[in-house]
Amino acid sequence: MVEHSNIPTLADVLVRIDAMEEGTRRRDLRSAVLSFCKAVGKRPEEILVIPHEIRALREAVQPLAIGISKARWANICSGLNKAIALVRDLVPSRNTTPLLPDWEELLDVLPNHLVRKMSPGARYLSGKGVAPSAVSLDDLLGYCEAIKTNRMRRNAEHAADDFLWAWNRTAQQYPAWPQVHIPREDKRDTYSLPLETFPPSFAVDIDAYIGRLSQGILFDLDDDDEDEDEIDFGPLKPVRPATVVTRQRQLRAAASALVHSGVNPAEITSIATLAALPNAKRILHFMMQRNPDGQSSAGVAQLAIFIAKIAKHWVKVDTTHHDKLKRLASRVAVPVSGMTAKNRDRLRVFDDPEMVAAFVCLPDTIQKAVEKDRRAPKLKAHLAQMAAAIAIQIVIPLRRTNLAAIDINRHLVANRNGVYLVIPEAETKNRELINFQIPGFALEVVKWYIRDYRPYLVAGESSALFPGRGGALKSPHTLGLQLKKTIKQFLDIDFNIHLFRHAAGKIFLDINPGNYEVLRQLLRHKSINTTTSAYSGAETRQAGLLYANIVENLRIAHAPRRKAKGKKS
Repeated sequence: MVEHSNIPTLADVLVRIDAMEEGTRRRDLRSAVLSFCKAVGKRPEEILVIPHEIRALREAVQPLAIGISKARWANICSGLNKAIALVRDLVPSRNTTPLLPDWEELLDVLPNHLVRKMSPGARYLSGKGVAPSAVSLDDLLGYCEAIKTNRMRRNAEHAADDFLWAWNRTAQQYPAWPQVHIPREDKRDTYSLPLETFPPSFAVDIDAYIGRLSQGILFDLDDDDEDEDEIDFGPLKPVRPATVVTRQRQLRAAASALVHSGVNPAEITSIATLAALPNAKRILHFMMQRNPDGQSSAGVAQLAIFIAKIAKHWVKVDTTHHDKLKRLASRVAVPVSGMTAKNRDRLRVFDDPEMVAAFVCLPDTIQKAVEKDRRAPKLKAHLAQMAAAIAIQIVIPLRRTNLAAIDINRHLVANRNGVYLVIPEAETKNRELINFQIPGFALEVVKWYIRDYRPYLVAGESSALFPGRGGALKSPHTLGLQLKKTIKQFLDIDFNIHLFRHAAGKIFLDINPGNYEVLRQLLRHKSINTTTSAYSGAETRQAGLLYANIVENLRIAHAPRRKAKGKKS
């Protein structure tokens, strides 16, 4: 148990501030401490100088709700951090401690993304006099604990976990890096079991099924008497790699759910075991129990449909069996209409015209931030890359796979009219051609990134617009996470990469209510029904305001006028 009597409070911080020489710094620090206490509703003597507890108080404050601008709140928090540093040592958000030569030598061979993650830890250890050859697990855990307990920056726990992941990844990929593995807690609530849990025949059957999906339909040209009932009516075209991954995951998840529901793993010898009606019920029941409300969900519904499909096309069950599985799937079906509630909530920030303006100007905002940054271009290149990606997404909202796969030579086509982004039908999710001219303002950001910063992100020859490790295409997942983090940093909103498409729909329909065909063309939907079902509610607020304006005008024009009261004689 921590002895609180020895821990200073913000009252003690004020005493230290009052002992300083009179001046602007003393005034500002005192104001920051008192303003913080007022915002959280506590007296200075009630707040212990424990960084993670103060972080929790700080992050619970909604500055606009208490009449403080975001800029003013940022200044208060900055001043508070400086005041707290008067009574205890803090781990700085940006460590400038000189590196020991051995750490500097190791960092020089790492790619930029790992340098950014490893450099603060290396500087911390350098400050402690710990060389790479002498670093121990206790040293690394001590650094992580210092981040969590003595750092005032937001999401300190996440930063510590991020360091653990990056350290282990670096040690795995670079033998010269200190080979100390840091145990890392797996926080995922996973139930899927490894394939080795099941008999080898189950993995063999999965491989055969995946092979069938990957090759598309093949007819036996030598069999002229093939019965129609024996024809393989599976997918005509090979499925996409992402679909293969999804099917493998679903099969392993279904088998794992069956084990958790009480079936011996040794009994799961093939995919046919999953398609047995009693087992299908067990699988879906287990999945539903995992949901907080015990009800079905989109994932459960999709798995039920998949089980019915593999029963028909792979296991070849009879019609009666298949009909029962279809009825089972219909019982757990989840009606899907329009945008999810979560996405609607996230898009509500765009009801504010100022946020819309900040969003569409974000590439320029990031570009200015990069140009003002005095660090070496190599350290700013990643942020410049985000500016280019956001510029494209704002004007041509792509799915993340297509954005990550943009090739400068193949997909950026220039002619006398300008530069076009051209992605062939075979490379898009719904086989719809993407062929849009990149507007001038967005093109300037992309050219700036390619000319001034992309060379620092790729070694050797590569035509990837957004290169990852070794010049290969950056993974869609990684690009999505980096975009999400950048938007959070500059706009302070939770915004994933797919929301660019939803934001485009909302922004467009707010100005052009009901104009779904133009939006369909922009988003490259095959059917107008897809557009209307997804965005039919996106312009509800604007439509309501337009109607309210009509009513108000009618009311003004036709409401009976009050007669002026005469004066009494």
